[in-house]
Amino acid sequence: MTERTTLRTDLKAATRFQHDALDRELSSLAEGAQYAQFLQIQHAVRSPVESWLSVHATAPLPPNQTSLIREDLRELGARPIDDVPTFEAEDPREAWGIAWTLAGSSLGNRALLHRRRKAGLRGADRFLGDEAMPHYWAELRPRIEVPMDEATHKHAIRGARRVFEIFLAVQRSATERAAA
Repeated sequence: MTERTTLRTDLKAATRFQHDALDRELSSLAEGAQYAQFLQIQHAVRSPVESWLSVHATAPLPPNQTSLIREDLRELGARPIDDVPTFEAEDPREAWGIAWTLAGSSLGNRALLHRRRKAGLRGADRFLGDEAMPHYWAELRPRIEVPMDEATHKHAIRGARRVFEIFLAVQRSATERAAA
């Protein structure tokens, strides 16, 4: 009998390509003059995803971060993107992957904040410096470091992929708008 992998292991393996692509695209925006665009992308994706989670998720919800992002954008003299995509998932078990994606990004946010500060970039860092999401990640991580039933793994992976897909689509759209 083969030992089942943990949900976290399966999520990481199934989304590695999307995660790496998104990291390449967004990291450079967060570190330079395009920081407002980085925050606009974050807001445009997190807003509908957080709304979906608030209605459909039963596990502890990731903390809302769109309000922090709006404050950061206001400080930079920028506004959220008006054309926010919709977000729908087919099964409540997708929330495991959705929450994993949002919470896991807090680790990257810490690294981005450190690089911004090292480069002398200060301010508008409520989102990157938020303590609530790393605390949530510490709570979520042990819950996903166990095997779950095959259907839950499948749905969680689908949810994580949905979030990465919407991030990449919004990023492409924002880049095209900025180039026009």
